[in-house]
Amino acid sequence: MSAGLSDRGLGRIFFQPAFGPLPGWPASPMTIRATRTQFVWSPVVGWVLLSCAATAVHAQVDTPTPARQTLDQQTPQVDLPDGSSSAGGTIEKGNELGISVGAFTLYPELDLNLGYDDNVFATPAPTTASAVAVIRPTLELRSEWLNHSLRLLASGGFGFYASAPTQNFQNYVVQADGRLDIRTDFWLTGLIAFKRNTEALGTPNVSFAQAPTVVDSVPIELSLYQKFNRLFYQLSASATKYWYYDYSTITSLGLPAASRDRTEYEEKLRIGYEVVADRFSVFISPGINQRVYVDTVNSAGQQRDSTGWNIGVGALLTLSAKSSLEGSVGATGQTYTATGTSTSATTFSLSGTWNGYEPLTLRPALMRTINESALVNYQNYVSTVAGIDFTYDIHYPWKAVGGFSFNTADYTPAPGVSGVNPRTDYFVKASIGLLYEVNPHYSIGPLYEYSQGTSTDVPAGGPQYSRNFFSIRLVARR
Repeated sequence: MSAGLSDRGLGRIFFQPAFGPLPGWPASPMTIRATRTQFVWSPVVGWVLLSCAATAVHAQVDTPTPARQTLDQQTPQVDLPDGSSSAGGTIEKGNELGISVGAFTLYPELDLNLGYDDNVFATPAPTTASAVAVIRPTLELRSEWLNHSLRLLASGGFGFYASAPTQNFQNYVVQADGRLDIRTDFWLTGLIAFKRNTEALGTPNVSFAQAPTVVDSVPIELSLYQKFNRLFYQLSASATKYWYYDYSTITSLGLPAASRDRTEYEEKLRIGYEVVADRFSVFISPGINQRVYVDTVNSAGQQRDSTGWNIGVGALLTLSAKSSLEGSVGATGQTYTATGTSTSATTFSLSGTWNGYEPLTLRPALMRTINESALVNYQNYVSTVAGIDFTYDIHYPWKAVGGFSFNTADYTPAPGVSGVNPRTDYFVKASIGLLYEVNPHYSIGPLYEYSQGTSTDVPAGGPQYSRNFFSIRLVARR
């Protein structure tokens, strides 16, 4: 796990063996019916939850949430929410959405994008343009029990380029997460998933020539949360296994897939105090991590196993049922076992949802982490992400969506490599779109995205491109 990562995530996991009905599960036979449904969750977690299907596509296509997408370009990570913020707030899928299946509610969704990308390979002139079709199916099953919770998710992103078939991709995630309620204010959360993502051209930390590198990951996390009056703590442990696959020639400056396979472990503790009940909390969150590569010595003769630490202080502010913000500041460091060299950085994070003005919803994204590098000359890079996404209800049935993100990648030269220049890559992404809601189940509208990449060292492989993407987006929900 990347050091200094903010707690952000998708859900909770629980499997309870039982011979009789589960708590909150009616004993009547299972029926299937359409229903109106609401789901209790925090706005912070809700934003991540509702965007999880889109993130499976990663960064190869346009998106109405560029800030969120830029966060997902970082090293894949466990997506478990902070237990201290899991209460309060409601996130509605829609008054007429969801299919009741016994004690569960099923939310199917299909997102179809048909568009035109004027720079598929993210290169300076001359560029290659192509028509693009992207299909994002999602099935999400949520429990409706009075106690405990369970969520099952299957989603994917499948892209097809008419004039650049090497950029076609098939990404997906299968996940189970939930919560076991031990007592009031005392619960166990967990997550397990299998994810496939694609490292797209025009994103940080890529080293392939044509066909993108694919990464499979299996994250597992357990977390224990307990609250005593106004004092609370959360203890978490996670492990994520990564497998990389190259489908084209890796540049001379890049590491092959076998040299990147690894397992990352993280252990963290959060201790906090609720200053104002259900409104304002402060916390301190120390943590440690270990990154262990399958190949102790990689193809460049380097050893990149490392250990790290991070500590932060922060606050969670709940303004209303629809507005909640969480931020922190701190420090992080990563020390490499073989050489003893270290990389350190000041860290900060901000996430959540603001809906103080009813038609407008804002979702800020701010995060700094130390990520592993795919390049021979650099052992890691400090990634800084700043952005904001928005949704604005113009006048029913019209809605505006979009956002902006800015991402820097400051690379740390690898020990023993001579003649390596300091390097910082910069990535900008902005999008704006409209959605026309035909009815609660169907929406359609145009979407435009602009992205740009620059670097202080282009000859060493840094990005230098600009990109325009136009599409028509159709969303169908049930």
